[in-house]
Amino acid sequence: MMLAFLATPIGRWVGSIVGGALLIVALVAGFRLWLHGHDKAILSGYVAKSEKDASDALVKKLQHDLLLGQQIREQADKASEQLDIEAQKRRDADEKAIADNKGGASRVTRDDLDRVDRVRNAR
Repeated sequence: MMLAFLATPIGRWVGSIVGGALLIVALVAGFRLWLHGHDKAILSGYVAKSEKDASDALVKKLQHDLLLGQQIREQADKASEQLDIEAQKRRDADEKAIADNKGGASRVTRDDLDRVDRVRNAR
């Protein structure tokens, strides 16, 4: 009975509509499936690129921090060397003053007190 309906002009018209609708549904479903795979491939490339960019930025920051740390260490070493030189000059001057004043009485001068204050404040 159903097959007889399809043989009539209205049946052919309904069959064409149903067949066309099924074809459209199949085309849309196929396109959506293709689009899903396509988008997934593109997004995976973007994710990989963004992860690489983030790791490159981290490496650059770490290199900058390392260079900055090296510069600070060099400046601290220079300052320490300068302080050692100044301390040695003061010791040499003190030894010379003691050697020059061997026979005489020792006396404390204002410069001696200032030097003691500076050394005490430097610590």
